[in-house]
Amino acid sequence: MSERTDRAMITQANLKTLCSNALSYGAINAAPISARKVIVDPRVRLKCAIPVCDGYGRCLMCPPNIISVQEFTVALERFNDAIVIQFEIKVDKEKMEGKIGSMELGALRLDTDYEAMLSSSMKRMSKALINLERDALHLGYRFTTALSAGNCRLCDECVGQGKGKQCRHPFEARPAAEALGIDVFATAALAGMPIEFPAKRPVWTSILLVD
Repeated sequence: MSERTDRAMITQANLKTLCSNALSYGAINAAPISARKVIVDPRVRLKCAIPVCDGYGRCLMCPPNIISVQEFTVALERFNDAIVIQFEIKVDKEKMEGKIGSMELGALRLDTDYEAMLSSSMKRMSKALINLERDALHLGYRFTTALSAGNCRLCDECVGQGKGKQCRHPFEARPAAEALGIDVFATAALAGMPIEFPAKRPVWTSILLVD
C-alpha cells in the first residue's frame, strides 16, 4: 500500500470521526465532501445586500466587514476537504404557531419569540463548531476553519456599528458560509442533505473546512 493511499485512508477516518463528533455535539446531519464541491457564487453575497439583510453593515461577521468573495475563493482552493453540518432550529410551536408563513419577513425579524428561537439555536451551533475546530486541530489539521450560518447572534447587539470596535467574542464568532459567497443550497445537495424550501424542519447549514 502506497504512502498516498495510507494518507487518504487516515484522512477519511478522521473526517468520519469529526462527523461523529458533530452529531454528538447536537448536529442532526454531517457529511464529508471534497472542498472542490463547495460551490461559490457571487450572487449569494449579492443577496446579503439586496434586499439588505439585517446584519449587513451592522455585524462584524457580515459583509462588508469580512473578506471578499474573491479573497475567500483563493483560500478555499487550498483546502482539500470539508464537512457539511446541519443543526435543527427548534420551533416552539405554541409561541410560533401562526407567525411563520403568515407574517411578512420584516415583521417576523422584529418578533421577540422568533429572534429568541434563532438566537438559542445559533448559540448551540456556534459552540459545536468551535468544538469541532478544536477536535480537528488535535487531529493535526491546523488550518481547519468553521463557517457558521446566518448573521451572528452571540450578542444581543453587535458592536460593529461603532467604528474601530472590537468583537466581544473574537474566538467564538464566525462568519456565515453564505456571507462568503458559498451557495449553501447547492453545496448541501452535493453532500446528500438537500435543504427544503419552504422548510418543514428548519435547519442551520454550516461548513467545516478541513486541512
